[in-house]
Amino acid sequence: MLDSIDTDRLIFHRLYRQHIQIENFRSVKDLSKLGRDLTKLIIVDNIAENFKLQPENGIVIKTWRDDMRDNALLELAQILLEIVKKRVKDVRKALVYLRELMKRQVVRGDNVSLTLDNFVE
Repeated sequence: MLDSIDTDRLIFHRLYRQHIQIENFRSVKDLSKLGRDLTKLIIVDNIAENFKLQPENGIVIKTWRDDMRDNALLELAQILLEIVKKRVKDVRKALVYLRELMKRQVVRGDNVSLTLDNFVE
């Protein structure tokens, strides 16, 4: 899926189920074990507890259930690529901005439209 979304090859590292640790019978993905700069890492998962050690780096996405009309990952891809193309210095700040923007739009009853157009680091 990432290959079809990231046609410009902007995403360099990908981690999958085999990169987890088990803690109290639950999967936990500890990004600090990667030895990479956390200001540049985003984790996308359908279970927030999986990235509980670095929640500011995480994005929760709904679970895919064999629904060919499910386009959540495609919608998320646009945001991820915008973060990359804008060369955001700290992805965690961009994610906080996007979460707050989403909350404001939901509270107002607006259609959710996420963009980094007004994001300032």
